[in-house]
Amino acid sequence: MKDNIPCNIEFETAEFLYKHLCDDHVGRKANNNLCLTCHWNNCNFTKNKRDHITSHLRKHISFKPFVCQICERAFKRPQDLKKHKIIHEEIRIKLQDLKSKLLNTIFKNEI
Repeated sequence: MKDNIPCNIEFETAEFLYKHLCDDHVGRKANNNLCLTCHWNNCNFTKNKRDHITSHLRKHISFKPFVCQICERAFKRPQDLKKHKIIHEEIRIKLQDLKSKLLNTIFKNEI
């Protein structure tokens, strides 16, 4: 919604909806049409940077462009994916430790 005028455009994917919101509703400073207030269902959330408001818009839609390459879980924000990746690293370290302990046990039994 721009200037509180409802937008009734429908999109086939959340990605297209997100692009529309960013391009047509948030706009750009260079185009002299920048709006840093979210008008989604009277949300009225305001930020002082374009990337902050576009990140906020993902809360209202199911667009999750940040995908984990290990388990394919998707996230709305890059920082959420980064936090998620720590889980995989912790599991990898635990498995490595378990493997090491298992090999030590096997070698002790062979001697």
